[in-house]
Amino acid sequence: MQPVLSHLCSWLFHVLLVSNLFWEKVYSVPMCFVMENYNELPIEELFNSAIVMVQHTSNLTTQMSEEFDANFVHSLGYKSKNSSTCPTTSLATPASNEQIQQTQDVLLKMVISISRAWYHPLEQLVRAVATLEGACKTMLLKVIDVEETNQQILKEIKAILVRVHPGAEEDVYPAWMGLADVRSADEDTRHIALSNLLHCLDSDTDKVATYLEALKCRIIHNNNC
Repeated sequence: MQPVLSHLCSWLFHVLLVSNLFWEKVYSVPMCFVMENYNELPIEELFNSAIVMVQHTSNLTTQMSEEFDANFVHSLGYKSKNSSTCPTTSLATPASNEQIQQTQDVLLKMVISISRAWYHPLEQLVRAVATLEGACKTMLLKVIDVEETNQQILKEIKAILVRVHPGAEEDVYPAWMGLADVRSADEDTRHIALSNLLHCLDSDTDKVATYLEALKCRIIHNNNC
């Protein structure tokens, strides 16, 4: 008798494989988040919740990136691209702690932009990992967790922005080019693209965790922390 997790992975694989038929349609669907459940929460509680979730996803993305490279890329003798090649690096990030403390509204919008930029790539990453032989038991459940948690994080950060800067408009977020390689028929090309995507995800989740901690210090404690 197979373990329960194997059955779960098999079920997820078939569900996600069918959903690949709608890959492009899903990608084009506009995002709409319901915010009323967050309006009554204290802002410090929103920060605490978002920070815990980001730290959780940061740990998962590091594990996934290392696991993927060890199992699928190491034999190719390939080293992943530097995080400076990630699309989100086009966002003008603060260069020092002093700049972080002085750019409250800008930094909040930046965190939202980074999280929004990962909305569709994470959908595609779930589908790609679902068809990746040998990764189901460990990586698929992790990437599903990261995708769902990223949506929750985005909702809570948007609620913080509305609370701190009523009427503020979100900035545009960078588009991801080259995601077609994640679905390439060539296995090596697909593995390299997934490795790069996971390294970018790891870098960005770590960045968001750092910025949220700094924003909490700035907004809740007036930099007295």
